[in-house]
Amino acid sequence: MPLAIARARARAIDPLADVSVEPAHDFEGSEDNGTGDNGTNESNGHRPPGQVSQARFKGPSLKEPSLKEPSLKRPSLKEPWFKGPWFKGPGVKESRVQEPRLSGTWLRRAILVAWPVGLAVAAVALYLCYLGVSRTQEVTSDGASNALQAWDMLHGNPLLRGWTVTDVSFYTTELPEYMIVEAVRGLNADVLHASAAITYTLVVLTGGLLGRGQAKGREGMVRLLIAAGIMVAPQLGAGAFILVFQPDHIGTQVPLLLTWLVLDRLPRKWYVPPIIALMLVWGAVGDSLVLIIGAAPLAAVSAVRAYQILVQRREGWRSGWFDASLVVAAGAAVEISKIVVKDISAHGGFSMAPVASGVAPVTDMSAHLWLAVQGICGLYGADLFGMTSIGLNGAIAILHLVGLALAAWGLWLVIRRFFSCEDRVAQILALAILVNLVAYVLSTTPTTYWSSRELAGVLPAGAVLAARMLGSRLMKARLVPALSVALACYLAALGYTAVQPGAPAVTQGLADWLAANHLTYGLSSYGIANVTTLASGETVDVRPVSWENDDVAGGPEEWDKSWYDPTLHYANFVVLIEPPLPIDPIATWEVRVSFGKPVQTYQFGRYTILVFAKNLLTDLVPSLPPPPATSASAAPLPTPSGTDESDSLTERAVSKGLSSVR
Repeated sequence: MPLAIARARARAIDPLADVSVEPAHDFEGSEDNGTGDNGTNESNGHRPPGQVSQARFKGPSLKEPSLKEPSLKRPSLKEPWFKGPWFKGPGVKESRVQEPRLSGTWLRRAILVAWPVGLAVAAVALYLCYLGVSRTQEVTSDGASNALQAWDMLHGNPLLRGWTVTDVSFYTTELPEYMIVEAVRGLNADVLHASAAITYTLVVLTGGLLGRGQAKGREGMVRLLIAAGIMVAPQLGAGAFILVFQPDHIGTQVPLLLTWLVLDRLPRKWYVPPIIALMLVWGAVGDSLVLIIGAAPLAAVSAVRAYQILVQRREGWRSGWFDASLVVAAGAAVEISKIVVKDISAHGGFSMAPVASGVAPVTDMSAHLWLAVQGICGLYGADLFGMTSIGLNGAIAILHLVGLALAAWGLWLVIRRFFSCEDRVAQILALAILVNLVAYVLSTTPTTYWSSRELAGVLPAGAVLAARMLGSRLMKARLVPALSVALACYLAALGYTAVQPGAPAVTQGLADWLAANHLTYGLSSYGIANVTTLASGETVDVRPVSWENDDVAGGPEEWDKSWYDPTLHYANFVVLIEPPLPIDPIATWEVRVSFGKPVQTYQFGRYTILVFAKNLLTDLVPSLPPPPATSASAAPLPTPSGTDESDSLTERAVSKGLSSVR
C-alpha cells in the first residue's frame, strides 16, 4: 500500500514518471536489450525480473512520435561521420550519441598525404643535421677537384673536355648534384658540405624505404625506422669523413638503392628489366664499383632463381622469364656502361686514370682482414679502436654496436637459407656485401683505415637486410620499445655531432692571403692547389703540377689541360709547404732549378710563396708519368681541433697517403 501511494503521488506530480526508458529497437523493428529477442529472457520466454513492462504515454497534449517526421527520422548506418548507441525516451522516439569518425576513404587520403609530408619534413631535418656533421671536416683537394669539374660543366663544358680524372669520375652521380648546388650557392668550399648532406639524406631515406619493403602498417613503419635508424648517426671523425663529406662510394649507393627499390616495387612486367639495366648504367658510368656490388649480384641471384624455376621445379618459361631477363639486363648494363665511358672520351670528353687493382699477396691478407673489421665498425659508428678511455664518444660507439649486430644478424639469416629465400632484394644485398668484402680483402686496395671507403656500400645494404629480415621478429619478441630507446639515443648522438664546431678548408687562410696580396694565378702540388682555388671561389687560381728531375708538367690527376695554356693564363708564383709531405712533395730546390731565382719570397705559416717575373706556364712540359703511390700507416690519425692548417695537412698526409687515389 505505501508503494502504491508513492506511485500515485509521483504520477500526480509528473505524468511521465512511470514511462520506461528502454533500449532502442533494432533496424529490423525488433527490440533487444541484450537478454534475448524483443526484451524477453532467452531461457524461458518471460521478461527478466525487475523490468518494467513497456508503456507508451498517450495524453491530450502529447502524441506518440512517428518516424515519418523529418526531425525524428532514423539516420542510416551507412552515414560515414557518426556512430553511437540508440536511446528511446518519453518525448523522443529514438536518439543517439554522435561521435565523429574517419571513414576508410578519408583515412586512405590522409595516409597518402601524410607519407610525402612526413618524408619531406624528415628530409629537411636530416639535411640540416648532416650539413652540421659535414662541416666538422676540412675540405681537401679531392672534393675540391669534383667541385671544380661541376663548375666547368655548369659553364659550358658538359663533357669535361680536357679533364683528366681519377678511376672514379662521379660523372653521373655526384657531379650533377654539385652543379645544382653551385647554381644556387655559387663556387665555394661549403658546396661540398651541402652536397654531402643531400647525398647522405637520400641514402638514409632511400634505404629506409627499401628496408620497409612490401610491409604495411605498423610493421612497415618499424622496418623503415630500423633501416634508417642504423644509418642515421655517422660517427664523429673518420665516420663523418667517409660518409658525409666529399664525393665517394657512399654517393654511389643512391642510384643502387633506387634500382633495388624499383625492382622491389614494380610488378613482373616486360619493361622492368630494361629499366633496371638503365639504372645500373646510370651508376656504373660514374663509379665502376656498381658493376661489382650491383650488376654481379643481380646476375648471380637471377641466374640461381631462373635455374630453380626452369630446371629444378620445371615450372616453364612463363614463370622463369623474368629472372632470365634480369640476367640479360645485368650483362647489358656492364657493356653499355663501358661503351658510354669510351664514347665520352672519344668525343673529346674527360679521360680516366687506369684502375689501380691487383691481387694482394697471401702475407697481406691478415692485415687486410683487420682493416676490413676496423672499417666496418667505423662505417656503422662503432669504431672503438684507439680509444684510451670510454667517454661520451666511446659510449656513442658502444651504442652503435646494436645496429652492427642487427645488420650481422640479418645477413646471417639470408646466408643460412640463401637458396630458399623468397626475398629477391635480400638475396642481392647479402651477396653484394659478401662480394664487396672478399674483393676488398683480396685486392691491393687496403692500405690505411681510410681505404674502408671502398666498403661504404656495406652500411646501407646491412641496414636494409636488418629491416627486411628482422622487422616482424623484433615485433613478436616485443623488442620495439627497446629499439625505440636506442633510436632516440642515435638521434641524440646525431644532434651532438651536428652541433660540433665547423672546420674551414685546409688552405682557407692561404687563399685569403694570396687574394689580399693580389697573387691570382700560380702553381703548387695537388694537395694545396685545387682546394685553394675552391676556397677562394676562383678569385685565386692555383693549379697542380708535378716534378720529375728538371721537368714540370700539369697534373698528374684531377686537372684540366686548359689551365696550363700560356696564351690564356699568366702564372707567376709557386706555393710550397715545408717540410714537403707525401701529397705535397715539391721542394724549394726543384722550383729554383726549373724556374730560376724568384724575385720575391714570402712566408705564410708553413707555406713558402715564390714569386717570379715571368709566365711559368711557358716552362712546362706536356705530361709526366704519375708518381708511385706512397705507403702510409694503417691507423687513422684524426685531425684534432684547434691545430693550424699546416699541421692538419701533415696528419692527413701521414694517415691517408695519396688522398686522391680512390
